[in-house]
Amino acid sequence: MPTAFKLIADKAIANMARAIPATHFSTNDLPASDQFDAWRDIISAIFDVGRLGGPNSDSFEARVDAYQISNLVVTDSNQGEQAYSLTPKRIRATGMDLIQIGLYRSGGYRGDANGRSIEGQAGDLQILDLARPMKTVEPASDMVCIFMPRETLQDRIGDLDGLHGASLRDDMGGLLADYLRLLAKRLPRLSGDNGDAAANATLEIISACLRPTAATIREAQAPLQNVVLQRAKQIIEGNLRSPHLNSEFLCGALGISRRSLYRLFEPLNGVHQYVLRRRLSQIRRALKTNAHQGIAVLAEQHGFTCKETFWRAFKRQYGVTPGEVRSASLSRQKDERPSPEPGLGVWLQQLQHG
Repeated sequence: MPTAFKLIADKAIANMARAIPATHFSTNDLPASDQFDAWRDIISAIFDVGRLGGPNSDSFEARVDAYQISNLVVTDSNQGEQAYSLTPKRIRATGMDLIQIGLYRSGGYRGDANGRSIEGQAGDLQILDLARPMKTVEPASDMVCIFMPRETLQDRIGDLDGLHGASLRDDMGGLLADYLRLLAKRLPRLSGDNGDAAANATLEIISACLRPTAATIREAQAPLQNVVLQRAKQIIEGNLRSPHLNSEFLCGALGISRRSLYRLFEPLNGVHQYVLRRRLSQIRRALKTNAHQGIAVLAEQHGFTCKETFWRAFKRQYGVTPGEVRSASLSRQKDERPSPEPGLGVWLQQLQHG
């Protein structure tokens, strides 16, 4: 009998050792005066938050359990009423190029996403592009959220323009909400051996449920204009390193006039600004992942023939210099230490390079 018990215990320990990475936070054991500040430190990995009751409010209850499965981070949380915001300054500081899909099991939100009015309630699914501004006022809420790299979702459903701030309330949204509720229940007991399979299944369901919404948003635009815009974006992505990528080149490749090209990109702040943003984004990613390639070489490879022009554009877009991005990345790599519970902020940053 002792031997049998030992085998059972060994098996249980082995299963625990293979559990998916998880981290947990709660304000319950903190002094009331420290609770909101502790919560703000945790959530600052993504958002700025403010108290709705003012700085002299009483205790603030919040809890978040976070799980990492492959290239996804899933959070199960509840928190008191507060105001969320993503400002251009915060976006530059975090560098988050992630998509968040959140299910409000209770509570809701009211605010705007990049200037568009948004509102949701219990049972709604909200989509946020964490590289775009937003602000909401929210009552006490209970949520399940999934964070993923933009490319992970974009590769599956196509262009994500128009999804920022979208709320899903149709049959597909209900299906995805049911799945997220079940996922939140299962993750605490999920074996690490099944993490990749769970992540792939989750992405398949998300893609299947969001694809009709993305298509509807695209169809709401003039159909022909949308087709040309998507073609233009493909051409731009394929020629970001070409010094010949300009309005004349695009007009020739698309067979349209310069006036039509400008009208096409007007909602995206113009074709020049769109190309500039895409080039700077690729350079910033390279600065974080490739420590051996010179900054000037990267700039030249992406069509910048003038060092000063590149430096000013990069600083204006991200609020820091290319050298500061490279130095910060090298510093993080040098200082990284293995940790059994690295924390939500670290996981979200790691998604950038997944």
